[in-house]
Amino acid sequence: MRKVLLAVDGSDHSDRAVHYVAEFIKEHGPIEVHVANVEPEPVAWQTHGMEEQAIEAHLTSRAHQAMKSAKDILKAAGASHHAHVGRGDVAQTLLTMAGKLGCDAIVIGTRGLGAVSGIALGSVTRKVLHLTHLPVICVK
Repeated sequence: MRKVLLAVDGSDHSDRAVHYVAEFIKEHGPIEVHVANVEPEPVAWQTHGMEEQAIEAHLTSRAHQAMKSAKDILKAAGASHHAHVGRGDVAQTLLTMAGKLGCDAIVIGTRGLGAVSGIALGSVTRKVLHLTHLPVICVK
């Protein structure tokens, strides 16, 4: 791995993926890390009466808050990184980012749901796995 897209959402699950990348760097040397958070498009009733600029500012603020722990973990490990914010279908936007950035792998946390629960609920991780040609490291 030379360039990795690290998908984060601020959860404990994504923080475990960040720790994985930090440990990987300690063991194997520096890699280019692109921390990415994608906010889904808001539902119309959530933004009724809001200006587009206010919606964008709110989603960007949420994304930066979701990336805060990842940035702190990487900084503490001495790992440099680039932060990216996206908006839209989470899995598809992550894959688009990975392609535009020239990433050769994606690291993403997983909630560790069983196969039946994962199928019933659907997940960003599962969708990323099915849609990409890149290696995906799923951290449980």
